[in-house]
Amino acid sequence: MPGNTPPPPPPPPVEPLAVISISNRIANFWTDQPRAWFVHAESTLLPQNTSDEVKYNVILSKLDKETITQITDLISSPPATGKYTALKNRLLQIYEESESRQLQKLIGEMELGDQKPSHLLRRMRQLAKDKVPDTTLMILWQNLLPSWVRGVLTVVEEKDLSKLAELADKMLETSRAAQVESVGASTSTAPPLSSDAAMIVAEIAKLNIRMTDLERSRPRFRHQGGRGRRDFRGRSGSRRSNSRRRNENNPNWLCHFHFRYRERATRCEEPCAWKKQGN
Repeated sequence: MPGNTPPPPPPPPVEPLAVISISNRIANFWTDQPRAWFVHAESTLLPQNTSDEVKYNVILSKLDKETITQITDLISSPPATGKYTALKNRLLQIYEESESRQLQKLIGEMELGDQKPSHLLRRMRQLAKDKVPDTTLMILWQNLLPSWVRGVLTVVEEKDLSKLAELADKMLETSRAAQVESVGASTSTAPPLSSDAAMIVAEIAKLNIRMTDLERSRPRFRHQGGRGRRDFRGRSGSRRSNSRRRNENNPNWLCHFHFRYRERATRCEEPCAWKKQGN
């Protein structure tokens, strides 16, 4: 009919050399992380305007023998249309863990090991799939960190989980660099501290010094304080008693020199009863 817009022409077929180039840029299938692998593969396939048949064949070329045996029925009788989508859904169905299994791994099977705290957090977020709130994920994640890192993270003002992970990375990097330096490793190539990491290390050092000073001073303070109070009361009582004796109207009044030095006094001032007392 007049005025109807003709359908767009189909995309030109991809040349065989171009298909080989596309295939070489895609890694072999990841059975442990199939969904992440399809994200990686489609980032190469989709911009090329490849046909359903080409995408299907490229994906097949990235499967190993064991994986092929799991989908023999599908590749023996593929659907007439939507072959790529059917293959993708079947692989995800076989190799992607159920949500309950992913939550089980998230709660009870994660550990930090040698990876960075930020890497651990990303893996945990993949398992959570937005079904676990950040407040809960933060608790699960922090429980897998070293105790001293948890202690610092609980007192910092930052509440964004991703930024906390970056902060934890810096703290562990600083700690590992310090450990290497402490054993005299001359080949250490630890990076210079950033301002954030240096601030954290400085604050931790200050806290450690304060705690050490408190632990050291507390026992001595109690012991010396008690003795000091007794000594102070004794001296105070003696002074009060001497003050009562040193009354000028008292016939036994002693001058300053004889009162203080007794027989060792070299001077005497009147009034003084030292000589009257027969000394």
